Amino acid sequence: MATNDVVFHPSEITQESVEAALKNDKGSDARLVSFTVQECTKKGDNYATFVARVNVKFSSGKVFNTTSYIVKYNPNRFKLLENFTYISFQKEQVFYQQLVHLIQSQLQEIDQIPLKVPKCFYTSQEENREVIFLEDLQPRGFRMFDRKKGMDVGHTKLVLEELARLHAASYVLKSRIPDLAEKCPILKLDYFNYGDNAAQTIQGVYAKHVDMVQGMLNTIGGYEVAENWLARNKTRGLEIMENQLQRVSPFDVLCHGDCWINNVLFRYEDNVPVEVMLLDFQLCRQASLATDLSFLLHTSLEGHVRKTNLETFLDIYFSTFFGVTEAGKTAMPFSRQELRQEYRNRLEYGLLMSLFVNILILCGGEINGDDPEGYSDSMKDMLNEVSKSSLLHSRFLSVFDEMIENKVIV
Repeated sequence: MATNDVVFHPSEITQESVEAALKNDKGSDARLVSFTVQECTKKGDNYATFVARVNVKFSSGKVFNTTSYIVKYNPNRFKLLENFTYISFQKEQVFYQQLVHLIQSQLQEIDQIPLKVPKCFYTSQEENREVIFLEDLQPRGFRMFDRKKGMDVGHTKLVLEELARLHAASYVLKSRIPDLAEKCPILKLDYFNYGDNAAQTIQGVYAKHVDMVQGMLNTIGGYEVAENWLARNKTRGLEIMENQLQRVSPFDVLCHGDCWINNVLFRYEDNVPVEVMLLDFQLCRQASLATDLSFLLHTSLEGHVRKTNLETFLDIYFSTFFGVTEAGKTAMPFSRQELRQEYRNRLEYGLLMSLFVNILILCGGEINGDDPEGYSDSMKDMLNEVSKSSLLHSRFLSVFDEMIENKVIV
C-alpha cells in the first residue's frame, strides 16, 4: 500500500452487518467475498449522521458479482444535538422497519405504484454498531440536485406528487390504523420533547440563528420590519414550532418532516427529471401535511418560482392526493380552498425552517457540531460576506418578502 493511501473503515460497519444486508438483498445463497467502504459525507450533505458507500464482492453458486449499499452510521455525529440526532436515527429505523411497509402495502392494495423510497436491507440499534443499510440509487441514475440552484417547476412537481402519495396513503390507512403515532410512539418525539434538555437546547440554537439573521438584515438594510419581528420572537422559536406542528384534522397525516432539496434524488432522461426518490426520514412525524409543503417550498425554491407557481403547485399536490384517496375509496378530506388556507396557516413553519436551512445554503453547508455553540468561526466569517452572495435575494430575502406580504411578519 502506498504511504498516502488511507483505509476508510468505520467501526460501526462490520462484516456481520454487510453479510446480513447482502443476504436480505440477494438471498440466502449469497456469500460475501470482500467489501470496502467509501466515505460519502460531504460538507452540507448531511448533519445528523455520517454516510458511506459499501462496495461488495459476493458469490452466488459459482457466479461472482458486485453490488453496493449506502450506509448511514454514527447517529451522534452532531455533538450539540446528540440526543436529538440519536432519536432521529431511531425514527428513520422505525420508518424503514415498520412505516414504509404499511404505506407500501396500502398503496399496493389500491393498485397504486409503490412510494418512491430506497429499499432498506438491514438496520441495527446495537450500541456503537448503529447502522442503516439502504439501496444505492446511483447505479440506477439517481443523483442530487444542486441545492444552491433551487428547484424549477419540473423538479418541484415530482417531489410534490410523491409527498402527496405518502400523505394520502397514510390517510387512507386510517381506516385500519387510526393513529400511526400510537402504533409507533417514537413519532411523538420532536424538537420540543425529545429529551430532558430539549427545550433549552433547541431554543438556544434558534436564538443563535436569529442573532445572525438579524445581523445580516441590519447589514443589508430595508428589512426593519423583519428585524423587529425576529427580536420580538427570539425567545418564542420553540413555542411557534410546537404550535405549528400540532396535529389538526383533516390534515393530520404521516409527514416526511425534512423534505427539502438535500433529501431527494432525481433520475433524468435527456436532462429532464422523470423520477424522484425521497430520502432521510429522520424527522418523520404525524402533523399537518402543510408543514411538509411549507418546508419544501421555502427551503428549496427561489422566491420567484415559488410565488409565480404556488397555485399550480398546490393543484398538483391536491390532484395527486385525490387520486390516491379515490383509488382507496376514501372520501377526499378537504377541498382545494381548504388546502390553500391550511398552507397559509403553516407559513410560519416555513419561515422558521428557512432560518436554519437557507443560512446553511448561503454559507456552503459549513457547520461544526463540535463547536459548543454549534457554529464554526468560518461560518460566521461567511455570514459577514453574505451581502455578496448571488443567492441572497433569490433564496433568503425572498422568504422575508413573502412573509411580510402575507402578514406573517408584521
